[in-house]
Formats: sequence, C-alpha cells, structure tokens
Amino acid sequence: MMSESRARELGLKPLGYLKSFAFAAIDVWEDMLLGPAYATPIALDRAGLTLSDLDLIEMHEAFAAQTLANIKMFASETFAREKLGREQSIGEIDWERFNVLGGSLAYGHPFAATGARMITQTLHELRRRGGRYG
Repeated sequence: MMSESRARELGLKPLGYLKSFAFAAIDVWEDMLLGPAYATPIALDRAGLTLSDLDLIEMHEAFAAQTLANIKMFASETFAREKLGREQSIGEIDWERFNVLGGSLAYGHPFAATGARMITQTLHELRRRGGRYG
C-alpha cells in the first residue's frame, strides 16, 4: 500500500484505492468481537456507499460465531437504533459476495499482515470479476 503519487514515481499502476475506513472501540464485556458491526456503517457512510453497493464483502473471521454475530447485527433494526443511533440497519449480507475465497479461518491469520492480505486479495478478486467496490 502506498500513495498514488508514490506509485506513479515507481511506475506502478494502483490495484485500487481506499475510499474510506473506520474502526470501533467497544466495551469488551458487552460487545466484544462486534467491531465490524459498529465500524462498517461508519465506513460505508464516509464512502457514500451502501452495503448493497459492494461487489465483494470481506470480513476477518476471528471465529465463525463472531462473523455470524456481526452479520446478524448488520441486518438488525434493533441494533441499529439502540447501539448505533441509526434509523435503519445497513442490511442483509448477500452470501454470493461474502468472503468468496474463504476467510481468515481458511487462509490463516498472520496477525500484523492480515489486513494487507485481505485488502490485496479483495482487490485482485474485484479485478478478476470486473467489480468496483469491496
């Protein structure tokens, strides 16, 4: 990952661009491992996108149950109102676009490199499929 200007200096064509990001600091006693459910709506809002705009959706899987819990919260109107202060949920996951090459449970979790692996893998798969957002 590098700036567009640095890529130009090196004669490289960018695979893609980071349109937005978000992170969440949450109470581990109440919402541990639900970071994606809190951060995803923020990142989507900043990018001016909705969940349905994404051609691919990659979520790091610490555990299978953690991933399923976050997906459930994505679609929960109650979670959206009570925890996020939003009028509606961000929506249901389209399973045809979710972790399409497997996730961290399939590939492994090389701690410091996981984010870079996920971004690079998603960019290559978007290019292969002719997608735009992931």
